[in-house]
Amino acid sequence: MEYRCSCMAVRRGPLLALAVLILAGPLACGCQTSNIAFSAVAEPELRRRAVQLLLRATQSDDVEVACNATEALVRVAPAQGLPYFRSALRSEYPLVRFAGLVALGTLRDNVSRSEICSLLADESQLVRLAAAFAAYRCGVKQHAQVLVTALHDHPDENVRAEAAHLIGLLDEPRALKRLRVAEQVPANERSKRILIQLYTSMARLGDRTALQKLIDYYSQGDATSRILALQGLAELGAPESREALELRVSPDEDYLINRLIAARGLAKLGSRAGYDLALSSAEFSSQNPEDPDEAVRIRANAALALGALGDPRALPVLRKLAENGQDPRVQVAACLAICEILKEPAYGEVIK
Repeated sequence: MEYRCSCMAVRRGPLLALAVLILAGPLACGCQTSNIAFSAVAEPELRRRAVQLLLRATQSDDVEVACNATEALVRVAPAQGLPYFRSALRSEYPLVRFAGLVALGTLRDNVSRSEICSLLADESQLVRLAAAFAAYRCGVKQHAQVLVTALHDHPDENVRAEAAHLIGLLDEPRALKRLRVAEQVPANERSKRILIQLYTSMARLGDRTALQKLIDYYSQGDATSRILALQGLAELGAPESREALELRVSPDEDYLINRLIAARGLAKLGSRAGYDLALSSAEFSSQNPEDPDEAVRIRANAALALGALGDPRALPVLRKLAENGQDPRVQVAACLAICEILKEPAYGEVIK
């Protein structure tokens, strides 16, 4: 889980006591050691509390936390999150409105169609893009040109990259033609970031040539290009990327963050190659005073990898991360992972 759009200036503030939701009562477990799975009795309550923490996090003044929590709820508790997604459209923060629109578009929430369309006139370009995406997904397809125009003409690389990302999420194979044309736009040809996002979106829509180009960037590009391509491959989980991902998860890879992202991608392919790495990284302590967020990035990505792996033995470690209110970004990642491991039998709720 990562949130791509951070190009707007937004006010950030402390999260309101998320840990209270996890610590409000004892969570019984089958054993206190960190390598034993929780008992069947404890698991439903643990999942419930993780969902409640994510719901609370959507209300945070920390925009990054609120957006990541929204994205997590779309994946693991869409019906419970739906009122919060709708409320996000009225947020004072553009990125929160953006996240709410993407969530509602992903879920095809026709009830919100009118309010979604009203945000096509939002003051924020990114919000207008998300509104066009959500409107299309809810059947109002004439506004897709907003995305195409931004991808071709907008001077801001961040906006063009987000347009490419959202076009890929439309789940519309006919959009491939638009993405291929955008690849030839001179400003996009000069931007590795745009090209990598274009290839990710094209691969999502079934273009195998684009997938190979993404693998090539991952294998041969500079450091920034490699991590962007790696994130795309992990997101896609395509079988063709297995060899490249296995190379990055190995100890020969210099960067721990890359190994964890690769572990998440391999988990989607049924590989447990990154389990021990992710488990040992979940409580990573940074020794780098020049990068105070290093521990947050490592712990959050370790949690995401553990969630993708789906092994209940990781639950005690994830519970510990969720209980620790030191950084709510890690809490959100841990709660997402808990919910991914403890899938409810009736998951796949129908959104009404």
